[in-house]
Amino acid sequence: MSLGLGSGTTAELFVRALAPRVAAGLRLRCVATSGRTERLAGELGIPLDELDGELDLAVDGADAIERETLAAIKGRGGALTREKIVALAARRFILVGDSSKLVDRLSDALPTLPVPVEVLQFGWKVTRLRLAALGDPVLRERNGAPFVTDNGNMILDLYNAPLTRPGDLATAIASVSGVVEHGLFLDIASLAIVGAADGVLELRRDSTVS
Repeated sequence: MSLGLGSGTTAELFVRALAPRVAAGLRLRCVATSGRTERLAGELGIPLDELDGELDLAVDGADAIERETLAAIKGRGGALTREKIVALAARRFILVGDSSKLVDRLSDALPTLPVPVEVLQFGWKVTRLRLAALGDPVLRERNGAPFVTDNGNMILDLYNAPLTRPGDLATAIASVSGVVEHGLFLDIASLAIVGAADGVLELRRDSTVS
């Protein structure tokens, strides 16, 4: 089968759990969503390929997961653009995480959790000014320097955005020139596997909830 491998600490646990299955003979063609995941998969002997068509499945973590709709915020690791490309290429997209990621509404994650927005380096200050109409965009830094994604772009973390209607916010962010992608994953996941104190929850998207 063809499998998309997500990025981040939870997704890396999945990759590590997958490795013994591959060593035992499980046949896979995998696509990594970040350089970090690619390196880990290579170290573990998991076969990698480029994304050139539809995937059977993609598995990834999330920063917040809405309980009923499985709408999610992703991108704290900075791989949101590749993660979304892979998720949308998969016939089935599954989120994995622990119960601390579950919220009744994405707006419940405010104000501590921003919506990551990947933007072009060219003119990023102008892009930030335009995003300021939607919240408080803050340039992500690492070790005192701007964080640069695997795609050579920057991340603006959008705090205090109006998340009561995530679809409207996603449309507004995407309409800003200079924006490459945002971390709102809406109507993509069909299943969330959540580790809780009393066991494992399997949450399926309620197709009646918009």
